[in-house]
Amino acid sequence: MGVNGMNHFDISDWTDFARGCAAGSDRAQMQAHLDGGCRGCRATVDLLQRIVVAVRADGLSEPPPDIVRCAKAISALQRPRASARGEWSVARLIYDSLREPLPAGIRADTRASRHAVFEAGSLFIDLRLEREQAQMRLVGQLTHREDPTRFPMASPVLLLGRRDVVAHAVSNQFGEFQMNYPPVRDLRLCIALPDHPASRVEVSLNQIAEDRPTRKRVRGSRPKFE
Repeated sequence: MGVNGMNHFDISDWTDFARGCAAGSDRAQMQAHLDGGCRGCRATVDLLQRIVVAVRADGLSEPPPDIVRCAKAISALQRPRASARGEWSVARLIYDSLREPLPAGIRADTRASRHAVFEAGSLFIDLRLEREQAQMRLVGQLTHREDPTRFPMASPVLLLGRRDVVAHAVSNQFGEFQMNYPPVRDLRLCIALPDHPASRVEVSLNQIAEDRPTRKRVRGSRPKFE
């Protein structure tokens, strides 16, 4: 225990006092010092006790598990690819509803949603993109090729822009996820899959996330994009 020339105790001693860690004899002396009316030490103790209460209260509250998973996923998925060689898999586009021919008699494609399917090894990523006023909605589902009834559970899904996380979600027991975000370009979807050979899968959304051109059918000619 440190006591200066004016019989005031050191800040380290008062910290132990506020935490309840001071030895019995020392605590008795420090309490007597406070009871003697030292305003400076009383102010120090009051401040330290408020800090101790706040720290203990903060330690009692735990963040939701999905927030913890997303935080870990953000850290893992934003590492450079070179540091995770062999763990990244880039999904390829195998279906795009925009490439379907228009039904006979339809002159323009005015559908508000777009459907696309990506493939990464044994994993299918089924995506539907919809515009809702000033927001975009992305609805997806993760499915295994070998066993369609087996879904990746609690997989963090991050929608990344050039420099930051635009939106995030966690897939449910059916492999489904959903997120809303403002329209931006250069998007990629990153999915963490602990039980998949490629523990991180990336899906480039440049082909489906941007504004779609209007597709028209002109008699006697191929579909045109305007």
